[in-house]
Amino acid sequence: MAALAEKTLNKSTSQHLSPATRPSKSLSMEDTTSPRARAGSWDSVSTASGGFLPEIKSKPASIKETSSRRLTVVIFGATGDLAKKKLYPALYQLMLLGQLPRGDKIRIVGFGRRAVELQGFIKKQCANVKKDARLPFEDFASRLFFHGGGAYDKAPGFESLAVLLDELEQGLPTDRLFFLSVPPTVFGACAQHVSACCRAQAPKRWTRLIIEKPFGKDSDSFAELDASTSGSWSEDELFRIDHYLGKEVVLNLSTLRFANQLFEPTWNSKCIESVEITFKEDIGTQGRGGYFDGFGIIRDIMQNHLLQVLVLCAMEPPASDLPEDIQKAKVEVLKAMSIPSLDDAFLAQYTEDNFMSEPGYLEDPGVPDDSVTPTFAAIVLKINNERWKGVPFVVKAGKGLDERLAEVRVRYKSQPYNKLLVGPQAKNELVCRIQPDEALYLKTHTKKPGLEQEVEPTCMDMRYASTFGGSYLADAYERMFLNAAKGDSSLFVSSGELREAWRVFTPLLHAIDKTRPKPILYAFGERNPRGFRDWSLAHSGVKQRQSFMETLSGLSGDAGALRAYFDRYDADKDGTLRADEIRDLARSLYDGRDPPENTLRKFFHLARGFDLKDKITFQDFTYFARCARIAHKSKPRAYERDVCSEK
Repeated sequence: MAALAEKTLNKSTSQHLSPATRPSKSLSMEDTTSPRARAGSWDSVSTASGGFLPEIKSKPASIKETSSRRLTVVIFGATGDLAKKKLYPALYQLMLLGQLPRGDKIRIVGFGRRAVELQGFIKKQCANVKKDARLPFEDFASRLFFHGGGAYDKAPGFESLAVLLDELEQGLPTDRLFFLSVPPTVFGACAQHVSACCRAQAPKRWTRLIIEKPFGKDSDSFAELDASTSGSWSEDELFRIDHYLGKEVVLNLSTLRFANQLFEPTWNSKCIESVEITFKEDIGTQGRGGYFDGFGIIRDIMQNHLLQVLVLCAMEPPASDLPEDIQKAKVEVLKAMSIPSLDDAFLAQYTEDNFMSEPGYLEDPGVPDDSVTPTFAAIVLKINNERWKGVPFVVKAGKGLDERLAEVRVRYKSQPYNKLLVGPQAKNELVCRIQPDEALYLKTHTKKPGLEQEVEPTCMDMRYASTFGGSYLADAYERMFLNAAKGDSSLFVSSGELREAWRVFTPLLHAIDKTRPKPILYAFGERNPRGFRDWSLAHSGVKQRQSFMETLSGLSGDAGALRAYFDRYDADKDGTLRADEIRDLARSLYDGRDPPENTLRKFFHLARGFDLKDKITFQDFTYFARCARIAHKSKPRAYERDVCSEK
């Protein structure tokens, strides 16, 4: 096999079998029946989306069935970053765990525009594979091949690929799974050529196509893309990836809702005040600004990842756990969603921050100097149905912020007529932490031990790392490959979902593109852009939590309040705060949970020379508060000067 692969690598891309030697399949719908159609497992179709929409009559294949069948995986864009970071590691892990076939039952073919030296390619693209003695890496590498087929939108490369696949499979019945990690401009042509030239040849063997986002830039571009794929593939053969649907906590949302009597009866506008879905990154565009500037944060993160999370939170219980019933429930809630306007959106862009030593967005070499593309956006979405009428869904996403975080925060309404609970703190919250440190936690209220009837917010915390310590948390792409091999489309995005998603966002995106509103500027490393807290309260009624910088800044002008805050966490009353007491203080600003280590480091970075081994006196604490006020209210360039002058 290795010799065959090396031989194939060195073929010129112009050396292909002619159509007379290997007839291409027609691109017409009549010749592209799916495996389920051939097996008679579905018997009706709909042309609502311009192509097949099969009525699936049976559950997807089991893992035992999937791992026992012969399989060929083809990755288009195999030399790219996604293949290196996610795809090859995912395939290795699935083979290691026995979820996909091993040995001579599987082969993985990389497709690129140019020929490569195979061993060098494997060394580079498999650098992120987590090797395990249970599957020697040499065994995995022996199943890897590469084909330099030229342009992704030209037929000859696919005809020669078909020859290679036939040779590798040696005439044995084999399923074929194709993954498109290519520019969206060639999605359609690539999909058509795969269908015409490279389908599985044996009876009752399936051919499936996985497509990586973006799925267009608006309704029209998606419709064009959809038409270019649905003409040669049935809907049950297409697997459109949104990898957020494969994340463990996202997968748990429907279980949390529908398997627990505690939540479903209260999952409505009578009990829930707001739902907030947050995505934050503590990095910028990192040299990829040219690509990002063509899409912006709304198209890149919000219209797909966050909207899919929202839909899982808001959909009605599906009729069954079959993929088509789940997708139908998701489409229905999307149809009930109002179209947001510019007034419903908050747009911002990060700038350099000398304090953090990070460049601004406009300093990325690929970004135009006059770009107004938002790197942070928040949008208030509303669902006009009986369950959710009047409940704001706030989705926000941003780069260049203070931490890496993705979560869902469900805020319950205040308990009516309960005199024990007063003030804004008297609300329960359910938080689903998607990343990092996966967790589900519920903010409740408990009587504080003592003689007084004093109520204190507490946290019922279920952390995946401790609760499921011995369990394997699969990467999203592992799950996506496995489900596609099983024929389970429940974790993929249907054409109907995408059509409705673009219906919701296209008018807003066109308004932004046309009017080019100037984004609010925020310094790299801020928790939220300045002004966002006021906007959130005014437009959605959602009061954003304060960061430790904002809290200390607010206390710095009131010596009495600052002293009381310090004394509250000085448990042993020795006039100092130890590391554990500082953590307690920080927990009060992070839902009663341990804050990320980088947050604590930033706290100590405010006063140079301190670290977690030091005790902090009230004088030190006062200095911290003064630093926080200056850092929070001053422009980044003025920070060093102002701090030095106040010391």
